[in-house]
Amino acid sequence: MKPLSNFGIAYRNIGGKPGSAVALTAIVTILAFTLYSGMVLSKSLDNGMNSLRKRLGADIAVVPIGSAVDYENTILACAPTGFYFDSVKEKQVADVNCVTQVTAQFYLATLADSGCCSGEVQIVGIDFDTDFVVQPWIANIFNRQLGDNEVIVGCEVSIDYDNTVRYFDNELNVAARLGKSSTGMDQTVFMSLNTARETARKAQMDGNGFEGVDIDNSISVVLVNTDGYDVSDVADNVLRIVNGVSVVESQGIYSNIATTLNFFKGMANAIMILLSIFAVLLLAVLFAMTINNRKKEFAILRVMGATRKKLAAIVLTEGVFISLLGTIFGIIFAFIIVVPFAGLIGNRMGMPLLLPDFESSMKLLAFSMILSVGIGPLAACYSSIKISRAETYTMIREGE
Repeated sequence: MKPLSNFGIAYRNIGGKPGSAVALTAIVTILAFTLYSGMVLSKSLDNGMNSLRKRLGADIAVVPIGSAVDYENTILACAPTGFYFDSVKEKQVADVNCVTQVTAQFYLATLADSGCCSGEVQIVGIDFDTDFVVQPWIANIFNRQLGDNEVIVGCEVSIDYDNTVRYFDNELNVAARLGKSSTGMDQTVFMSLNTARETARKAQMDGNGFEGVDIDNSISVVLVNTDGYDVSDVADNVLRIVNGVSVVESQGIYSNIATTLNFFKGMANAIMILLSIFAVLLLAVLFAMTINNRKKEFAILRVMGATRKKLAAIVLTEGVFISLLGTIFGIIFAFIIVVPFAGLIGNRMGMPLLLPDFESSMKLLAFSMILSVGIGPLAACYSSIKISRAETYTMIREGE
């Protein structure tokens, strides 16, 4: 017969004591789940912030007075909205000192379940002649101006089977679909300024809003670039010179989210560190209790010729086996719970959350598995040293 390997003995020991094996495995499972989930969420929050920074693209947004919160909600969570002021504001903002670039956008919120629209989305009309915000980050999938009745849709926008969308009975052709950004852009439809106004006119004729709005001479927001000038000073100048407007600084959106982001990341890191310490200590205690109840078993192995080093190796192998099993379960649970519901988690947190790409996910997976698998042998070290140093006679007497 072939001699039993350390793995073979450890496997039989664990199988023969399912109660303690389940308890030990459960601890590692919880740890592996927390480590991998925490790392993925942390990386996803960083990705979401970077995506948001690229999507905003302007230093300042000038909106009608009282509409700053609506603008932020539209950018972050795609809360469909529409607010308007006279298009002359674009020229007034452009004339403010230190303003280097301006472009106007026209917002239109569609209706849900009304029969007139393909779904509830935010429509953004773009002035392609002056735009410096949207075109740079869509250039990799669409590098020309949109024609009349053409749209670019976010990844979460529903389209019809014939690659069209319909808003206020205006049928539009989908020219491109954007990748996921985990911002309000995912539920946004981009079109030319002329097409947006034509769609708004149809909504107005059907009685779906725009009462008292001069659509042809209205815009929703003026986006501003300052090219290195102090953003706060420029924003103050806009408020001082242009009447009836509010300003939103992009950096202000970043800083608010960054504060929340750092809080969540700090909490996640603290939980992972504390849980790791707790898991090591608890596993060490449980291993010690288990090994203490098996002294006679180890004494018999010594009598049969097993060396002290062999006994220590068996205990450490059991730790590796338990950790590996718990890590696999923990990672599986993380994939089942975190990955499919990442969008919902981000919405609940009020944060842009963009899952890492395949390469980054594999790196996080490997790192979390190394940490989780290492917990078991680390916790078993004390028990392995203790059992290897014990005298055979003493183990037999204590095991009786």
